[in-house]
Amino acid sequence: ICLFLKRSGLSDIILGKIWDLADPEGKGYLDKQGFYVALRLVACAQNGHEVAMSSLNLTMPPPKFRDTSSPLMVTPPPPTDAHWSVRVEEKAKFDVIFESLLPVNGLLSGDKVKPVLINSKLPLDILGRVWDLSDIDKDGHLDRDEFAVAMHLVYRALDKEPVPSVLPQSLIPPAKRKKTHMFPGAVPVLPASPPPKDSLRSTPSHSSVSSLNSTGSLSPKHSVKPIQPPAANWVVPASDKQRYDEIFLKTDLDMDGFVSGHEVKDIFIQSCLPQNLLAHIWALADTRQMGKLSKDQFALAMHFIQQKVSKGVDPPQVLSPDMVPPGERITPIPDSSSSVGSGEFTGVKELDEISQEIAQLQREKYALEHDIREKEDAIRQKTNEVQELQNDLDRETNILQQLGAQIGRAH
Repeated sequence: ICLFLKRSGLSDIILGKIWDLADPEGKGYLDKQGFYVALRLVACAQNGHEVAMSSLNLTMPPPKFRDTSSPLMVTPPPPTDAHWSVRVEEKAKFDVIFESLLPVNGLLSGDKVKPVLINSKLPLDILGRVWDLSDIDKDGHLDRDEFAVAMHLVYRALDKEPVPSVLPQSLIPPAKRKKTHMFPGAVPVLPASPPPKDSLRSTPSHSSVSSLNSTGSLSPKHSVKPIQPPAANWVVPASDKQRYDEIFLKTDLDMDGFVSGHEVKDIFIQSCLPQNLLAHIWALADTRQMGKLSKDQFALAMHFIQQKVSKGVDPPQVLSPDMVPPGERITPIPDSSSSVGSGEFTGVKELDEISQEIAQLQREKYALEHDIREKEDAIRQKTNEVQELQNDLDRETNILQQLGAQIGRAH
């Protein structure tokens, strides 16, 4: 029976749920009634209905099962010219995130996609279904189009739309629509088990994406001339730099040679690192305190993020000489918006030490300002709570006074 049910083309997760409902006593086999329930639930799943006993009475077409030995029962391949539900602007955004995860040979493994999915804070069973639906060729990896499908499903789920049991035709990437019928009964490959809780970081929710702008580090954009290309003696490997440059070009929406906090916040947040750590990385990379990052500064920030995500290496408190973008070491540009140094290297040891101390003090200043803003917000919230309690107390006092007056009149 299991092999027969696999011909429905449903995932193992859905089939397991169907089996549990059809065999509620856990006998390990299906009697006539259980088999009927299983068939009805298969039909429910194939038609986008919830797999539940309450769906058994719904009117729907009979279940479909594929049989490679009988060409009459094979579902014909879908047309390839149908519209794709992933919009062009969505796809561009998802492509940037895809590249930021450093795909290998155009593919992302489950371990690389897993933090992004978990960052959505959707239930794990929903995320498992998202992976199963988006891994269309069932190879345990996601290519660029499959990743776009996964992100599309995640964002729809965050908007309270149900994740379908079967991937709709309109969501299958056009390039894969000729291939989908070649995998009847394929066993889905799910990503590795979820990482331990201590590796998930304190990730912001979907509704708090814009909160990065309040850290004090991601400030408004300014104009400044581009920085020179990097030299070889830099902590950012040349191969990674090329990849980061491609991401930068896609992220620099206004094409001014710089990216603002607003432009990079989605990429930063997908790293699943805490906001205070991301703010520190931003402050390190924004060596001139311009409120935006050049191509080299962006590469440095991405390097720190990747080091922390993949190797657990914390970013430094202060940039060492080999971390400073080489172009800035050669032709430092004074920051006319501030009389305070920003950590440029002059070649004079004493001046370099003073410059670094000043840069460190600036970062500490930003951290303190951020803490002050948080405490002020907390105080305002507590003040509002106290005021609400006072209002409640006033109302209760008035009620007691009215009751006392009524009792006095009664006597």
